[in-house]
Amino acid sequence: MVKVNSNGLYLPELDKSKCTLCHLCIQSCPGASVNLRELNTAVFGKQPSDELLGNYLECYVGHSNTHEVRYNSASGGIASHLLMYALEQGIIDGALVVRMKAEKPLEPEPFIARTTQEIISASKSKYCPVPANTALKHIIRNKGRYAVVGLPCHIHGIRKAEARIPTLRNRIVLHVCLLCSHMVNFLGTELILQNHQIPRDKVSSFEYRGHGWPGYMTAVLRDNSRLVIPLIGNWNSYWPVFSTFMFTPMRCTMCPDQSGEFADISLGDAWLPELRGDKIGESIIVTRTEIAEKLVSNMASSKKISLRRIHADKVKQSQALNLTFKKRDLSTRLSMLKLANRSIPDFGNNQSQKHLLSFVRALYIYANINVSSSKHARHWLANIPFPLFRLYFGLYKLLCKA
Repeated sequence: MVKVNSNGLYLPELDKSKCTLCHLCIQSCPGASVNLRELNTAVFGKQPSDELLGNYLECYVGHSNTHEVRYNSASGGIASHLLMYALEQGIIDGALVVRMKAEKPLEPEPFIARTTQEIISASKSKYCPVPANTALKHIIRNKGRYAVVGLPCHIHGIRKAEARIPTLRNRIVLHVCLLCSHMVNFLGTELILQNHQIPRDKVSSFEYRGHGWPGYMTAVLRDNSRLVIPLIGNWNSYWPVFSTFMFTPMRCTMCPDQSGEFADISLGDAWLPELRGDKIGESIIVTRTEIAEKLVSNMASSKKISLRRIHADKVKQSQALNLTFKKRDLSTRLSMLKLANRSIPDFGNNQSQKHLLSFVRALYIYANINVSSSKHARHWLANIPFPLFRLYFGLYKLLCKA
């Protein structure tokens, strides 16, 4: 996987001297197809009754009872503590996670964490492309039991690879998915830095989240000064730049999965009105398989985490905007892409009905993607005050509520 600076993404580069024409790369790639019905049958043995959340057992809100883990995570610290507990109990020997590179702090590094400290080093969200597949060969080549952490698209690809590589299927015993509306390419982070007149080569360490909830972007510079920007909740917050779908890869607009429907457990921010005053973090937790349900139940019984069971409707409420994008408007966007002669994945099912407002929302999204893909437009965008992005995102929220 090679980083392409012009579009801020990773793209596969084929070494023809090593290619054996096994076709595993294409067969496993979720960009080509994701047969949702087949995956549901393979993973759960049935089709979901809930079209928004997929198959699940229970839904919770919860957090780690270790303050340092909870405070320094994106939301609640459940993902980190879950992996730490699974490692301590011998359920796994390692976990595929992601940290930012020490030598290139603006780029992610997928790796296999085998200690508590390594798991902690991979906490917090990474709002950039992550080539998680590059760490799968380690699992294939090294015996043991593993957890994998990824976004819905990562889990799609891993599940497809497991169907074709028995060694991978036998060694991955826990799939942890992070709720996702869309990814942001590297150009988005670069714009944030440009807006604050910070060259990339001046950054010595970088975090997108952490230090309480909802958290802060923190860039430590080589002169030991710091740039600290809140995620949301402030007129100078940085997330409104990304929530407008600027710097969003086109493939994200084709994805039908917001909640990680093919994981064992799905985790994300608990964006609920009653939790807006929280300053440390709570996680939405959706258990989908018995291994995940048993894990979180045992952790709660041993006071490692705190759990509160909630109705699935509360999960949907907390992710309402994202579910509108990923689920309700998907059919409209796929139809528009077909009309534009764009290739789209085969999901093996019929999508939801189309309506006028979904076309308007799709036009908003694709216009912003196209603007942010232009080098000249990015120079202009870098000089726009963040409050204007927040106002502009308000337009999309109004379109979703209309």
